[in-house]
Amino acid sequence: MICYASLYTSKPIGFTALEDVTEAASRILMEGPERHSGKDYWFSADVLDPEQVVETLTVATDYKFTAAVRDHERFLKEMALPPGSTFKPAYAEGGIELFREVEHGRMAYIGSVADDTKKVLGREPLLLRDWAKLHSNELLELARS
Repeated sequence: MICYASLYTSKPIGFTALEDVTEAASRILMEGPERHSGKDYWFSADVLDPEQVVETLTVATDYKFTAAVRDHERFLKEMALPPGSTFKPAYAEGGIELFREVEHGRMAYIGSVADDTKKVLGREPLLLRDWAKLHSNELLELARS
């Protein structure tokens, strides 16, 4: 069986582990404005195109993932309008614009590594391969459903 990972751009984009973002956010809040006021942090540990994403997921789980790049205009219908969706249409419309701009090359910085995890947390970030290994059971569960 093959699992299709749906993406809304064919271009490489930056990835960061949610664990890194939440840990950084809690550290920033605990250390307060004396240390972090006016700072602009960027979290992008990996830059991968759709084929690299599915290759990474496949290696981590030993389960075949295949990329399905969808037209960014479908984002609203697929993410915001299905029954039970918690996405707000205005947010989804912003997603469409984001993916449109990335696809047309007007937001190239989205595909760059500029990671402040080490600066904020004092350690290297989790790369997608590391994150996928940590979450391989959940990924397999989703892939098989």
